[in-house]
Parts: sequence; structure tokens; C-alpha cells
Amino acid sequence: MELRFVAPTLRQLDTLGGEVLACGIFADERPVRGIAGLLDWRMAARISRHLEGGGLTGELGEVVLVPGRPRLAFEKLLVFGQGPRSGFDEQVCGLLLERMLHTLSNLKVRMAVVERPGRHAGQVDAVRAVDLLMEACVAHEDQDVWTLVESVHDQKRIAQHLAEERRRKRAR
Repeated sequence: MELRFVAPTLRQLDTLGGEVLACGIFADERPVRGIAGLLDWRMAARISRHLEGGGLTGELGEVVLVPGRPRLAFEKLLVFGQGPRSGFDEQVCGLLLERMLHTLSNLKVRMAVVERPGRHAGQVDAVRAVDLLMEACVAHEDQDVWTLVESVHDQKRIAQHLAEERRRKRAR
């Protein structure tokens, strides 16, 4: 899988567009934060209305498909439940990355824009989360490109880490 990056702003997301944007919400965090919060604002509180109506809870394992257009540059928005914020750790992050890969594979999506689980909360380091993603990718070779929503600082850290990993593999 090839990884690309985009800054976590609506302006930058608008330049990409595409079929799917995937993000997550915590079950106990209202209003929603991260990319879901930005998109909720852009979509005139559509995510919040799903939460109020019970069609979305944020519980771990939940996946809700929300139409993106015309307010978003993406056809579909996939919202993944991340469970309670206090219970979010590396294990949950790995499970969610696997769930994202599985869901996107089942939808036959080969390229997606993805906010890594728990990004805005900072409970799992960005580099460690990418390692978890690469481990999960072994079983999902049908994914071509993920554009990760990351801060510029974390983009640089991840790119450097991936370059070092490639050098290590070549040296073996």
C-alpha cells in the first residue's frame, strides 16, 4: 500500500475529493472532534443528527455510511465507532485499522482518504499507528493508496520512519 498525506483542514480535503473519506468518533465525546467534527460542521450537523437519532453511537465496531455529496468533495463518508475515549489504546487502534481495511475492501474501494483512529486524541503515537496499519495491510493487499489525514509534523515523522524501514529491509 502506498501512503500519502493531507493536512487536517477542510480546504486541503476539498482539493482531494474522491470516493471515500473514513474517520472515527468516540462514543463519549460530544460534540464530535477531529475530521468528523469538521465534516459535521460542513454538512450542517448531519453527523450530530445521526447521533441524536440513535443511528450512530460511536460504539466500538460500529460503521455508518453517510452520503458526502454535495457538501463534501467525497461521495461517501464512513464513520467508525471508536468506543469510549478512555478505553482507546494501541490494541483498539489496531482493531479499528483492521476494520477500516476490511470495510474498504468489501466496498471494493482501492483508494481512500483516512483519518487514523484516535488521531485528534493523540493516545496512540502517529508512527506506531502507521506500523499497526502496515501490519494489518498484510492481509489486505487490495488497497492501493491511503491518504492519511495528518499534521505536517506527523507527516514528516511518518515519512522518515517509513524511509528508514525501507532501508532496513533492503539491507537484510
